[in-house]
Amino acid sequence: MKQWIKLAGTGALAVAAALSASAALSGIAGTPEKAEEPGIVWPGGSEDAEFILREYNGCIAVFSAAGGRPLTETDIEVRSLREADRALLHAGLPCADGAEVLELLEDLGS
Repeated sequence: MKQWIKLAGTGALAVAAALSASAALSGIAGTPEKAEEPGIVWPGGSEDAEFILREYNGCIAVFSAAGGRPLTETDIEVRSLREADRALLHAGLPCADGAEVLELLEDLGS
């Protein structure tokens, strides 16, 4: 009888350990039921932007905030950029004025 109690207790502990591990792993993974794709939120808002930097034909191009065709195409290849910079360009990098466009292009081109 003592051996049966030991086996039952060990089994109960094993089940509890498995459930705890499962709960811990799902908590670490952080898999909410309705996971939304993270987006980029610009602090100043893109409404104030006069220009937008985006990828065009594999390079960085300057677009008017109103959209349409690029105003200027650069020779800065997007594939040469870091992944974070590529993500910013994919979302559209807003620029308040021409000076900011030049500053960002200088940073991205170096």
